[in-house]
Formats: sequence, C-alpha cells, structure tokens
Amino acid sequence: MTPRLYLICGLPGAGKTTRALELAASTGAVRLCPDEWLVALGISLVDYELRFRLEPQMLRHGEELLRAGVGIIVEFGSWARAEREAIRQIAVRTGVAAELHFVDAPLEELVRRVRQRGGPHAGVLVDKVLLEYSGKFERPTQDEAAAFDRYVAPHAAPES
Repeated sequence: MTPRLYLICGLPGAGKTTRALELAASTGAVRLCPDEWLVALGISLVDYELRFRLEPQMLRHGEELLRAGVGIIVEFGSWARAEREAIRQIAVRTGVAAELHFVDAPLEELVRRVRQRGGPHAGVLVDKVLLEYSGKFERPTQDEAAAFDRYVAPHAAPES
C-alpha cells in the first residue's frame, strides 16, 4: 500500500483514538499518539510543556517513516489551522497524499465521554480543556479541507 499521512483532529473525547485505531487496522500505518507515550512514561497528560517538546520530535520521526515508505497517523488533536498546515507540509515534502479526518461531537457529549473514560486527568480535561478552552479550537474550513488530498467530514465517532 502506498504510504499516506493521516491527520486526525478534534477535541478530547471526540473519537480521535477510535478513528486512529480503525485507520491503523485498515492501512497498516503507524500511529503517532503523544497521549500513549506520555502515559507509558508515567508523565501527566496535561504536562503541556513536555507535550509541546515531544510532538515535533514525533513529527520528525513520522517524516522519516514516510520517506521509508511507511504511512503515519498523526493523532495530536491539532487545534490550530497553522499546526494542521505544518503537518500537511510533511506530506508535501515527502511526496505522499495527506488526509484530514475531523472528529467532532457536541460539547455535552465530549464532557460525558471524558468523564466516563475517567483517569487522573479527567477533571482537568473537562474543566480546563473542554469547558474553558474548547472555544479556541479552530474547526477545519472548506478551503482548508480542499488543501488535503482527502477530507473526512466531521461527524461524531463512537468512543468506548
């Protein structure tokens, strides 16, 4: 299968991991998921200073994987259009197609899912990230979507 860059964006609880796991199973692409790395290293999911140092390293590794013929799934949340464009440029540099997958759900549903998922950071994710900062999330526009080789329209993905 031809390597491809899959970029999944959305707020906490929207179904990014569910979508990423589906894509990984159907394409063989490698998931780049900072949440899993942070948890595996025993680091707080809300240690944003470390997260913002980790993600560029993961993207450099992802670019190496694409150059080696391996597809990647970028599962960062990618709240800002500029961030998504920078990630799309990796596909441009490596000559692979890029897909943008936007997962979404109403705020009340996102809050319910994050609370149901639980964990030590559920309260912070709900109170700070979803309730206080979710308005800063830049939803993909039609012109942004058109820059990608494929856009998977926003819809709520089921999350366990």
